[in-house]
Amino acid sequence: MAQGIIKIVTPQMQNGVQRTWVNKFTGKPNYGFNIVFDDGTAGSCGSEKVNYPLPVGTLVTYEVTVMANGGNNITKVKKVELVETGTNGKSYNDPDTVKRISFSMCQTIARLHFTNAGIPPRTIEDVNTLAGVYHEWVVTNVQDNDPHLRDIISRRYYALQLAVECIPFSGLGIIRREQVIESAETFLKPLKEIGHAAQV
Repeated sequence: MAQGIIKIVTPQMQNGVQRTWVNKFTGKPNYGFNIVFDDGTAGSCGSEKVNYPLPVGTLVTYEVTVMANGGNNITKVKKVELVETGTNGKSYNDPDTVKRISFSMCQTIARLHFTNAGIPPRTIEDVNTLAGVYHEWVVTNVQDNDPHLRDIISRRYYALQLAVECIPFSGLGIIRREQVIESAETFLKPLKEIGHAAQV
């Protein structure tokens, strides 16, 4: 059983319509989706809902099997229910868990930066080094006991992800890591104004 954060979910389209089939166990129609997780794992999955029931950013467990065509079949996708267990137990806001997930996301973001900038890393450690720079920005000035720890950090790494996804737009001038971070800060500004949420 693998665990990861849903990064992208899109309907599987065939001839302009979403792929559907009848589930042989339930007799109900299923709808096809393409799903990608934060570690880069991607594949096909199904749901009885025409709109995928779990939003992007949800921490889930899932199983992967390789299909005959070489693609991945993703099954048994289930939201991880983290509950508060007190100061000595693990929780939704457990700092170590949050930071591990954050660093994993920053590794994905670093790889995407190299890809979109057209500058391949010389070694795997180059990816980890850039991920470390991004992760440092993500966790700076956030207290481990902040009740909004996970939400603050996730907003930051998603802003970074958006910034590196904008690298191909040459007119924006986003190339170096400093420009990525500056752009991420700009993307965060409107989020701070929505509902006067906790500082991000």
